[in-house]
Amino acid sequence: MAAKKRAPPSVEAPVETDGRKLRRLRTEERLVSAVGELLREGGVAALGVNAVAERAEVEKVLVYRYFGGLDGLMAAYAARSDFWPTLDELLGPGREVLRDTDPARAVARVLGNYARALRKRKVTLDLLAFECSQRNALTVALEEVRERRSEELYAALAGAGFPVSGPVGAVGALFSAAINYLTVRGRDIRVFGGLAVRTESDWDVIEGAMESAFRALLVARA
Repeated sequence: MAAKKRAPPSVEAPVETDGRKLRRLRTEERLVSAVGELLREGGVAALGVNAVAERAEVEKVLVYRYFGGLDGLMAAYAARSDFWPTLDELLGPGREVLRDTDPARAVARVLGNYARALRKRKVTLDLLAFECSQRNALTVALEEVRERRSEELYAALAGAGFPVSGPVGAVGALFSAAINYLTVRGRDIRVFGGLAVRTESDWDVIEGAMESAFRALLVARA
């Protein structure tokens, strides 16, 4: 009896698997994008499993299957979106700040770039305002992204020889907190405590004031 021929290995199953993976990735991106759209249109109050699924035009069960629920989807949005300024934005084109030979000017430029980047991000400003009064899964996820980006920034500055610890780091953190508040308030008011906070030229003045403060601090430490 002739030996029974074996069927050739199937090549369709891997293709189907790859197709499912691709469909899942596309669906995940649609859900993440839906979160951003709803935030831009209605703020945090607009978020919900039903609303996100409807905007993404998918079954809401996929929010749980792919992300474990709304909290997991929010964390994915925080990690994938441009919510927080990137290192390249903070350090300037070609990370030119790292080549600055004046540490006071360099650190002030980073903070100035930070303020400019925040002012372009409506959703970020909305969430910065929201997190002052409430805390939810989205603000927690965004806090984690913010801290990771901060650590990356400090490592880059320290690697270039700039002082980022001790009093300089503390003052930098205080200025960052002030920028968070003033960029949020600057959407509704023109002046805060006699300080203009609305226009680009206003923020140029603020950056100059921060540079003067860092210069005085570095001289005092010398």
